[in-house]
Amino acid sequence: MKSKKIFPWVVSILLTLLIVTVLIGNKQEIDRQSRLSLETNTVVPVNVTQPQWAEMNPSITATGKIVADNSIMLISKAQGVVLTKYRKAGERVTKGTPVAKVEDHLIRENLRVAEANYVKAKKDVERYESLQKAGAVTKTETEVMQLSLKNAEQQVFALKDQLQNTLLTSPVSGSLENIMIEEGGLVAQGTAVAEIIDPSRLKMEISVTEQEIVQLKQGQAAKITSDVFAGKVFEGTVCMTGVQGDEAMNYKAEIIIPAPQDLKPGMFAVAHIQSDLPAERIQRLSIDRRCILGGLKEPAVYVVSNDRAYRRAIVIGNVVNNQVEIIDGLSENETVVIEGQINLTEGTIVEIKN
Repeated sequence: MKSKKIFPWVVSILLTLLIVTVLIGNKQEIDRQSRLSLETNTVVPVNVTQPQWAEMNPSITATGKIVADNSIMLISKAQGVVLTKYRKAGERVTKGTPVAKVEDHLIRENLRVAEANYVKAKKDVERYESLQKAGAVTKTETEVMQLSLKNAEQQVFALKDQLQNTLLTSPVSGSLENIMIEEGGLVAQGTAVAEIIDPSRLKMEISVTEQEIVQLKQGQAAKITSDVFAGKVFEGTVCMTGVQGDEAMNYKAEIIIPAPQDLKPGMFAVAHIQSDLPAERIQRLSIDRRCILGGLKEPAVYVVSNDRAYRRAIVIGNVVNNQVEIIDGLSENETVVIEGQINLTEGTIVEIKN
């Protein structure tokens, strides 16, 4: 009877030991597979290349925006209600063309009073000068009247200028791009009234790298293309190169386009500028730009040695199309990773696929 009670306990213990043994075996197999997986994954497949001596004819390609070389904002020097608007947006104007008229009745009334005061002050001066010669008044009294005459004259001049400024005229010849006023609206002194653009002379604003800015000089020829006009090339000339870079170490430059033809302000275009570097610098050791890690500001590459990849900082020069000039850090017989860098760390074992 007692043996019957013990038997189930023995069976239970044996089953537990069997389960534990199976679990331990499974754990060991999982660990073994993980180690094999890690050992397998430490070998990273890559494609490589070598630096090449190539003829690098340095040129600069930069995208930019076409803008008007002469763009003027017409600013109102008068304040008041707009009585008349003579022109509409899009119309062609010449220098001096009336654009709008601001009310002037109050200025005219003030001018009438000021001119009357000027006439009276002029007569007073003539009378006091005669009295001074006769000894009836002092020289100081005459000078006081002469000062009053000058003040009256200045008041007339200022009001005439204000009256002239109530007629808003174009300061340059061009096209009225925008008119910011309407008849019956109030315009304040110093307010922009219209934008006038001269489309006959355009320029292109571009941004270039620090390696490219040193190749640019004023007067260099540039060829400009646009997707809007396929196959058409516009001629331009570099007219300005920036002297200070922005936070991204890019520099501003401008290209004047004297005969824009179909180009219009606001269009995007591509500028192609040939470098003026001397001929002895044409042959340079270079690598494909895809080898460069990160950006061109702090360039580095992965070099393969004894089946392992090692990160190395390099010094670069000109960038021509997809080729980067090597100044220092690489020699022509070294092997450089061109594809697969994303999976590499210092000393990673690699397998060269190409």
